[in-house]
Amino acid sequence: MARRTARHLAAAVLAAPTLAHAQADTARLPGVVVESSAPPAALRRVEINAFSDVPMAETPLSASVVDAESIAARGVTGLSQAVRDQPAVSDAYNTLGFIESLAVRGFRLNSLLNYRRDGVPVSNYTPAALYNREAIEIVSGPSAALGGGTPGGLVNYRLKRPTAQPLAMLTAEVSERGTTLVHGDFGGRAGAFGYRINAAAMERRPYPEDAEGRRGFLSGWFDWRLGPATTLVAEFDYDASRQISVPGFGLLAVGDDGFGTVLPPPISPRVNLNAQPWSQPFESRAAAGSLRWEQQLGGEWRFHLLAGGQRIRTDDRIAFPDGCSAGPVFVYPGLCANGDVDVYDYRSEGERRRLATVDAQLAGAARMGAVTHELRFNARRTRYTERLPPLQAYNFVGVSNVFAPVLLPPDPTPTVLNPQRTQTIDEVAASDVLRLGRGSLWLGGRWVQIDAESALSDGSEAVRADSRFFVPWLALGWQPWAGGFGYASYGEGVEVEVVPARVDRFVNYGAVLPALKSTQVELGFKQVFGGGSALSVALFEIEKPFGDDLVQPDGRLLRVAGARKSRHRGVEATGAWVAGHGVRLEARAAWLDARTVKAVDPLLVDKRTPNVAPFAAALAANWQVPAVAGLELSSLFTYSVGKPVALENLVELSPYWQWDLAASYRWQAGRTRMTLRGGIDNVTDNRYWREAPTESWGGTYLFPAQPRLLRLSLTANW
Repeated sequence: MARRTARHLAAAVLAAPTLAHAQADTARLPGVVVESSAPPAALRRVEINAFSDVPMAETPLSASVVDAESIAARGVTGLSQAVRDQPAVSDAYNTLGFIESLAVRGFRLNSLLNYRRDGVPVSNYTPAALYNREAIEIVSGPSAALGGGTPGGLVNYRLKRPTAQPLAMLTAEVSERGTTLVHGDFGGRAGAFGYRINAAAMERRPYPEDAEGRRGFLSGWFDWRLGPATTLVAEFDYDASRQISVPGFGLLAVGDDGFGTVLPPPISPRVNLNAQPWSQPFESRAAAGSLRWEQQLGGEWRFHLLAGGQRIRTDDRIAFPDGCSAGPVFVYPGLCANGDVDVYDYRSEGERRRLATVDAQLAGAARMGAVTHELRFNARRTRYTERLPPLQAYNFVGVSNVFAPVLLPPDPTPTVLNPQRTQTIDEVAASDVLRLGRGSLWLGGRWVQIDAESALSDGSEAVRADSRFFVPWLALGWQPWAGGFGYASYGEGVEVEVVPARVDRFVNYGAVLPALKSTQVELGFKQVFGGGSALSVALFEIEKPFGDDLVQPDGRLLRVAGARKSRHRGVEATGAWVAGHGVRLEARAAWLDARTVKAVDPLLVDKRTPNVAPFAAALAANWQVPAVAGLELSSLFTYSVGKPVALENLVELSPYWQWDLAASYRWQAGRTRMTLRGGIDNVTDNRYWREAPTESWGGTYLFPAQPRLLRLSLTANW
């Protein structure tokens, strides 16, 4: 099936150029074309901004953009790679062959409430496909300003639109141990009709051994301009991927206290502990799309109505290494001192996740005396259902060893009840940006009702939580001089938590907990200079409640909402300098004091948040070589100090750094514009542990950095 999908998509890539092209209608700006230079981030408008159309440089939010040009230049194929140059963003259990999760300002993003697709909520429970993404927008700041979810920030995938000029682009790439990719991007306008089609097929041979996979992707955006004031849009994307996933390692237990306390030396990133003869791939088939009506009303008012949906079907299967029963005492989390690890045959096949959204917005401007108002009103309903198979398999099959893997027999017998969940979120929001002279007042409020219910597949353990909140957001802005903007903001957010579906560890496993509130304050200043140089700095404090666990008589845990709280304080700084001779430098840094301020166990109070670096930085340089027209060299250097491992902070990852190099060369071949790109990631083949997430069920895992990787691609644009 996957091979047929790949062939069909490859055929679509070759057929797409035959679509009719026409002269551009310049009433609307085109989407970003990969080979063109994008404007500085500070001068762009954040698509997800729910308050104003002004650029980021004049918005009281911290935000950054990873555009299609950067994605292509760096050979990015996944979300984790795309944000490597963003110190305020970090991995949160990111591994090959599984979904990718991020943390912003030290808080892991909610897989439903913190990911957006053109501003509309989507589930993140599918591997991210970036082929039809014009940009990845990362907004750090009060989430109440833009919707619910974890307060660290939001990720928005901005989709590619029809281009004003005809676009036909075909890229072929080879990387890693023989990974191949073919990607076509075609767009343009034919009178009132616009189109943008992306198709891709990939055969994956990644650097870990025994982790092969493949992917097929197809997307389309079609709009019809009924007149100067009315536009109808239909868009979709479909992604089918399958790949053997790569689990993490763990701390070594050298004592008899029952959990790992020693950080092992970096293990080869090519080792895959999910390499049993019966290992099967993680498979995902995800479709998303929307119908939109965009109407320009009289004056400066406009209206849009959107109905969107998403369907995800996954087969989650893995030989999962977790804990160790081969020693004198049972170890969890962690491994036995000699590297022994228990292996479980986990299978949950036919998982179905569906999301439906209806979104309406009215936006416009008004003037009252010397004060101008930028007004927006929004209503949205989002319904999310999660229907898992009645039973899953999670069966102990034996003991392996991370240094000398052992072949074990399978046991796919389904024995554990799965939870079934439904969540409906109703939101009504209003905002007003008042401007008078150099000052501005930003006011926003969002009424949120969350109706969540869960039950096990046999109908038992039924839980329902109905929560209603009003979450405000306000900010003061000031422009002291040309290009400068200072601000102070305050916001609240809605926090929703689900107990992990681990019957062996939790009494109320799979239950939806009552929603809670988080708070965040921020001070910031931004400066835009001539020629594209810019500088920004932000100081913030966030407080977020979590569920915490009470030990029950049978040894299992009861998770209680709001029993734990974290406080994250930090500073973020970003600078871009455009020098002469085609040189551009960008520097980013984030300082973060992330701690637990409330917990059931008093010994955890004032401990640092696990897997969060107190300091991280990135330095990027680009040079357009004057002596060779069309040649551009780029470099990315990233650094992080050590991260604490687990809530107890007994172990810390070592500080690490990585250096990447890339080059591109553009030339004209007849009427075809050609681009040859090459890159080396982790040039020095530096070995280190890049992250150590502690999951919601209590397991702590270690993930090594990628080894030195090479890639080469050729793009033709005609």
